[in-house]
Amino acid sequence: MSLQWLGHAVSCGMRLPMDWPAMDVVVGCRVAQREPSLMWHKLKAEGKRLVLDLDDDYFHIDPSNEAARRVWDVDMLGRLVANMRVADVVTCCSEPLAAVLRDYAADVRVIPNGLPAQYLGTPRDYAAEDRPLFVGWAGTASTVAELPEAVRALNRISQYPRPGGVQVRIVGISPEQAMGLGLRGRRIGALGWVERIEHYLQAVGEFDVWVAPYRDIAFNRAKFPTKFLEASILGIPLIASDIEPYRRVIRHGENGFLVRYEHEWGKWLKRLTDDPELRQRVGMAARGEASGSILQAINTQWEAALCAPVGVGA
Repeated sequence: MSLQWLGHAVSCGMRLPMDWPAMDVVVGCRVAQREPSLMWHKLKAEGKRLVLDLDDDYFHIDPSNEAARRVWDVDMLGRLVANMRVADVVTCCSEPLAAVLRDYAADVRVIPNGLPAQYLGTPRDYAAEDRPLFVGWAGTASTVAELPEAVRALNRISQYPRPGGVQVRIVGISPEQAMGLGLRGRRIGALGWVERIEHYLQAVGEFDVWVAPYRDIAFNRAKFPTKFLEASILGIPLIASDIEPYRRVIRHGENGFLVRYEHEWGKWLKRLTDDPELRQRVGMAARGEASGSILQAINTQWEAALCAPVGVGA
């Protein structure tokens, strides 16, 4: 979308479009399976400019994520490395991840994640005195191992007495998964996986307070602070673990809150639940910094990665 605004002809999808022979550049996301890897090398032989984009550190998958470790075995990682070396440019979303990838590719560029600008204009009701206050967590089956860090605090805040009550909303995993992690109570609900980005942003946009627990492990330290991006664009105060990358973007008490010890999840949840003015101040401070994270602000970085310098290539 953002490249089309700059005048480029763009298509995207899970498969190469029918007119791929006429295209100048092909961007591949996590190209590592056998058949796509063969096509990747074929495209290179035909003179296409190749950009390989990675969003996670697949070289340091945590042992707790058994499914991912089975997928990213020695053969899979070997093909990924070979495909990185063939690519003209490798792109990723964070400098810690780039530091890992530079062991395998000569040209690695950091392009931060972004969201469409229209979400900056979504009005928020920070008072929420005449309805339940919604405390939320969002993730996937691959990040669900992070949720137990805050389960105790989420269970307790769901029972907190206030006008309208407090409801905990879990987005991205099933009710069965949520219960298996110890989340209990009639005021805790799990939405499951939300496929389309606009539906996902609508779901999390109903949060009044957002929690983002993470373990301090190599895989997480290489991530982009995606939950801060999403929360700040929507103006939602975020409570996150005090690890890289969140400590790099959150100024504690100003545009969010950082948690070092488990009991602090409950402390900051209660503080934000009790104080609508604090919710507004922190949420608006984060939103005020989010203009640099809209697609209109990063599309030129993508253009620079996709377009060969003048005089290079055909």
